[in-house]
Amino acid sequence: MTTLEVRYRRLLRVYPSGHRAAYEEEMVGVLMSGAEPGRRFPSPADALDLLRAGLTARLGHSFHTQRGTGWRPAAAVTGLFVALVLAGGAVSRLAAGLMLWGRGDPMRALGVDGLMLADPAARTTIWLLVVTAAVLGLRRATVALAAAGVLVQAGAMLLWTAIGPVFAMFLLWQFGLAIVVTGLFAFSDRPVRAVLSGRGLALVAAGTVVAAATEALARSRAQERPWFDPRLFELFWDLAYYGLPALALAAAAWTAGRRVRGRIAVLSAVVLMISFVLQAVDQVVTEWRYSGPSVGGVLSAVVLFLLPFLVLGGGVLLLGLRERLAGRGHGHVRAHE
Repeated sequence: MTTLEVRYRRLLRVYPSGHRAAYEEEMVGVLMSGAEPGRRFPSPADALDLLRAGLTARLGHSFHTQRGTGWRPAAAVTGLFVALVLAGGAVSRLAAGLMLWGRGDPMRALGVDGLMLADPAARTTIWLLVVTAAVLGLRRATVALAAAGVLVQAGAMLLWTAIGPVFAMFLLWQFGLAIVVTGLFAFSDRPVRAVLSGRGLALVAAGTVVAAATEALARSRAQERPWFDPRLFELFWDLAYYGLPALALAAAAWTAGRRVRGRIAVLSAVVLMISFVLQAVDQVVTEWRYSGPSVGGVLSAVVLFLLPFLVLGGGVLLLGLRERLAGRGHGHVRAHE
């Protein structure tokens, strides 16, 4: 067995055992027949394709074994949480734009008065509508509005691309999350209010109010008062704008029930990782533009791209393990009874 074949077989371990038993020899034969003579390592394209297909097969198998066990309700709640993040970001940008409006629109030099507010106003409107429809339980309207939100985010990116591509890159993660939100709401089968209790929705509302009040304080004239302490406010900002709302959303997810809340945690972690990856794309593109792609840079980009899949796969496997252990525990209790 050659070194290349050994490495191909190691990559194939990412596939489920049943898939390997049925197709491993055939796949190795195809890969070896297409390899260049003397090659010792799989090509990056082959390695990436095997990892992608293997993770897809493994995750598909895991989801199949857990079908109907809370993923769809969890998708509805996670979709609401991400829509709130997009709405909050748009409201913050709109508030900043309104503050600058009194000093004159800096975009007026481009020949369109009011251009500065057009983008955040459109994004604020659409994502607030999505949140409202989700809370009211209008599932079809929520999916349609979220799809419209994808178009609005795409339009915002095109607008800023015409002005400056660098600014458009800052919106890439929001465009990606808009697609994720639409997918989550389309995948869900129950409205949010049927998953979260009244207490859960109240916690979501409380977290939203805290974040909005913190944003209003930051935009107010309080910073001009003699009693204002910038260092204390920075600590307060991190806690009130990020910490407390996140804690409120986590508490709201807890009210969804044991099976669903674990899946909300996994999906939320995947969404956070997708956001991280999309925000890192700007740095990767900048490095490649000035120094060109390198082997290390390509491998880093591949690992970065795989992170959301790895988090999803790890979360699914941990949930399955926890539920199997819980099932065995209940079985032992019944046996003793």
